[in-house]
Amino acid sequence: VVFLGDSITEEWNGWSMGGAWGGRRFDDIAHVFETMFQKGKGGEVEALALGISGDVAPNLLWRIQNGEMPDNLNPKVWWVLIGTNDFGKHKCSEEIVLMGILRVVEEIMHHKPDATIVINGILPRSSRPDGKLVGGDDKNNDDDDDKVIDFWPAIQAVNENLQKICEKHDQLEYFDADSIFIKEKRSKKYIPSALMKDRLHPTALGHKIWGEAIVKKLSEILNRDKKER
Repeated sequence: VVFLGDSITEEWNGWSMGGAWGGRRFDDIAHVFETMFQKGKGGEVEALALGISGDVAPNLLWRIQNGEMPDNLNPKVWWVLIGTNDFGKHKCSEEIVLMGILRVVEEIMHHKPDATIVINGILPRSSRPDGKLVGGDDKNNDDDDDKVIDFWPAIQAVNENLQKICEKHDQLEYFDADSIFIKEKRSKKYIPSALMKDRLHPTALGHKIWGEAIVKKLSEILNRDKKER
C-alpha cells in the first residue's frame, strides 16, 4: 500500500516539515508505522508513506503528476488522505475541497486502473481548547489565526459525498475514521487529547488505533482480491 497525503501521512515516517521537525513524538509514531506496515519489523503489510506537511489537494495532484506515482510503483492499494489543509489553510468551500480530492483520485484511477483506491475520510479536527467539534470553549483572542472555526460540519459534508461516490465505483473504497477519533460526553462530541493533542494531528496512540483499523481494512481488500482471481 502507498499512503498519499499531507503532514498526517508524513508523520508516519517519523518526521514533519521534510525532517525539520522531529523528536520523541515522531519517533513513537515511526515505531507504530514500522511495526504495522514494515514486514521486516513484524508488520502484516508493506507500506510507503508519501506525505508533505501543509499540502492541499492541488499540491498532491501535482506531486503524483510529477514523479510520485511512477510507472514502476504499483501497490495493490493507494490510500488517500487529503483535504484538511484545504479547509484550514486556504479556507476553501466544501465544493472545492470535494472537487480537489476527487481530481486526485481520478488521476490515480486513470494511471493505476488495476489498483484499489481507498479514500480516507478527512479526519475530524477542532480549534477549540476542549476539543469539542461544535460548541464549547472559545479562544478569546482578536487574532484571526486564533479564532475558533467549526470545521466539523463542512468535513462531514465532504466525507458523506466521498462515501456516496465510493459506493458507485468498484475501484474505490471509503474508510471512515470518525469513530476512532471522536468520543462523546454529555451529548457533546469531542476529540480526546490522548488521540490528537493539537486536535489535528494524531498522537502515537491515535496513529496506533487508526493503523490497526487500516490494517484490518487492507486485509479485507487483499483477501477479497485473492478470492476474485
